[in-house]
Amino acid sequence: MDYLKLEDFFNRYLQHCEVIRNYCKTTIYNYRVTFNLFLRETRVTMLGELNRDMLEQWFFNGRLKRKWSSVTFRHYYKHINTFLKWLIKEGKLEVNYLSEVEKPRLENRLPRTLSKDESQLVLDASFHSKYRYSFEKYRNRAVIATMLFGGLRRYEVVNLKLNEISLENKTIFVNQGKGKKDRIVPINGRLHSIYREYLKERNRINPHSIYFFLSLGKATGFGHKGINKLMKKLRDITKLNFSAHTLRHSFATLMLEGGCDIYTLSKIMGHSKITTTTIYLSCSKGQMTKSIEMHVLN
Repeated sequence: MDYLKLEDFFNRYLQHCEVIRNYCKTTIYNYRVTFNLFLRETRVTMLGELNRDMLEQWFFNGRLKRKWSSVTFRHYYKHINTFLKWLIKEGKLEVNYLSEVEKPRLENRLPRTLSKDESQLVLDASFHSKYRYSFEKYRNRAVIATMLFGGLRRYEVVNLKLNEISLENKTIFVNQGKGKKDRIVPINGRLHSIYREYLKERNRINPHSIYFFLSLGKATGFGHKGINKLMKKLRDITKLNFSAHTLRHSFATLMLEGGCDIYTLSKIMGHSKITTTTIYLSCSKGQMTKSIEMHVLN
């Protein structure tokens, strides 16, 4: 066992996750990032070098010296822990060295969201900013609107295909979203208008691409780097601190403030458990304001 390379087992485990457990590409990527970080910082090369003290020290250093949040700690813990369990199942390891390592309690933090006015500001900035080509402002506004009016995750936006958008039925078909689940997201009137204007520009640029969001001068669609660059540009313009996922959070709170029920919102967002969606009830200031006015002595 001392002569077996740990990296080889990592790669075999990731193949197992992809083929047998049917993990999505994003999950596989996150696992690989964790493993590469672990190998680089611990400098462990052989499976036989694994032990509890070394693993515990790595996690403690991450928490104390690198200032990992409890979420980051538990994120890495989960990845390494499931790998060790797989090694035991494969007969390559006898003991799970993480079984007695405690995890920090999660901080009770609410998702960061944008208000109605801030969301409108971001949407307006995506269209009225200076661009080299007019196509970009229509595409970028449609990208931001997809997150603000549809609640799609960044990688779901990137993977959208042209045939998954139906203006006739007013639906977005999210193919194999998080958890390898398909879902249907309704298109409201505002998003429908934005899509119509974008499609006129899109079809002028490249009507044959399978991707809904195009990248100028490339055969591929508008990718993660393009969205990250767009987010940075809009942060600089609006002076607001947000990310692509903040727009998804904002969609949820704005839907609740508009009167959407929690069950419907859960289905639209693709949550496996409705308890995941209920956290947005705490973020919705408008909803709380409406509720507090219902006090019988008010």
